[in-house]
Amino acid sequence: MLLPCRPLLVGGLHRAAIARLCAAALCCSLLLGCAGRPPAPDAIVSGVAMARERVVLPPEAVFEATLLDVTHPDMPPVVLGRQRSTPAGQAPFTLWIPYPSSRFVPKGRYEVRATVTLEGRLLLATDKRHPVPQDAAFRRVDVQLQRLPPLAATVEASVPLVQTYWRLVEMEGEAVGRPPEGAVTPHLVLQADEPRVAGSGGCNRFLADYALQGGRLRFERLVSNITLCLQASGMETRFFEALLAVQSFRQQGSQLVLRGGEGQALLRFESAETLLD
Repeated sequence: MLLPCRPLLVGGLHRAAIARLCAAALCCSLLLGCAGRPPAPDAIVSGVAMARERVVLPPEAVFEATLLDVTHPDMPPVVLGRQRSTPAGQAPFTLWIPYPSSRFVPKGRYEVRATVTLEGRLLLATDKRHPVPQDAAFRRVDVQLQRLPPLAATVEASVPLVQTYWRLVEMEGEAVGRPPEGAVTPHLVLQADEPRVAGSGGCNRFLADYALQGGRLRFERLVSNITLCLQASGMETRFFEALLAVQSFRQQGSQLVLRGGEGQALLRFESAETLLD
């Protein structure tokens, strides 16, 4: 199956660059075959990533921008394209994210997120939603990078606290296994545009308020659906109770640990994304 090269109108891009992408997609189709392989990129999301405040980055810093499909909130976001620059240089950064246009469907929801890391530690990150327009002629997105405050709770973080899909992997020292195929993984996502957290206990979706101050984190006014799920109800109840007992947090790499009033680990999560298949 040959991948079509659709005409694109992307502000500020060179036609020759688009042609090279299309040629690469065609070669992949002819020489390697498409069965079992993700579709080759044939389009570009462009833009600029700007830092909100002046910051001088070390030479070893790495800039990364990702185009994500966030259409299904109960599932980890799907990576449609990724740009990585090492060394990063200095802000502002030019966004140039190749992606397969066939995966950009009507009524889908897509976002661009960006980070700057140093030896795996997060220095800058987007802390707001940056949606991608549906119209192919206007898929330019400018994003803003926020410097992380120097907190003990986040000094070892490799991914942002907010907007990340956090999948539950451990509850009160007990490992949480993967759910059956088709079932929803217990998870949460701290919203960036308001102090709300959304997620699922594995059966019912929930919403709650959160209060974040330094390394302190509290969840309040948790509400959920009332669907009865016999297999997951016991664990879900424990999950919701543990969330309401959280007093603080700490990030370690791609993991998030939520702690109780005595510093004990109540819940452990890992960040999750789905690669394009």
